[in-house]
Amino acid sequence: MIFDFDGTLADTIELVLNLYNQVAPQFKADTVTKAEIPVLLRLGYAKAAKKKHIRWSVIPRLVLYVSREMRKHMDEVKPYPGAVDCIKNLRAGGYAVGVLTSNQENLVRKFFAKNNFPDFDFVVSEKTLFGKDKALRKIIRRRGLDISQVVYVGDEPRDVVACRRIGVKVIGVSWGVAGPNGFGNDKPDHLVNTADQLEAVIMEQGDLT
Repeated sequence: MIFDFDGTLADTIELVLNLYNQVAPQFKADTVTKAEIPVLLRLGYAKAAKKKHIRWSVIPRLVLYVSREMRKHMDEVKPYPGAVDCIKNLRAGGYAVGVLTSNQENLVRKFFAKNNFPDFDFVVSEKTLFGKDKALRKIIRRRGLDISQVVYVGDEPRDVVACRRIGVKVIGVSWGVAGPNGFGNDKPDHLVNTADQLEAVIMEQGDLT
């Protein structure tokens, strides 16, 4: 099992949104409300950026600002309800569990330690906003995994698209950035609404792959 971090295990959505909205006017970009996020995700990143007047040239600086400020506020972030127990139960059930994130590895590991998550087999930080399929493929190759036995858990359409490109099964969570309706045509193999449902899908349907 490979998990996304932001919006899947950690409830960082409000923090990221607030940090973006604080700086958006400086880049002559429009602010975003939480309710708008699923609609923007269904548009795709290029159209969403255009709709919100976010120039591609400023995206790296926006990401740098948000990333830098998150370091100051990660103590405010909480795990989603049931996330810790879900990971504990998966580990107890013999599943190998890792994380692929665009967040900083040291922040992710501190978050896990503070909130009593069990040890993960790996935490991989991938800085690019796109190309998650390449990062997944690299993890699978370097760790000698059987791709047919890998399942990814994420919270937005790009997670599904990345997994489809390389033939990895994917579970979507409705509590993250896309919500229950933001995946659009990029349907995951399963969409779950709670951590208990996620655990049940994995445990009871071990033949997901």
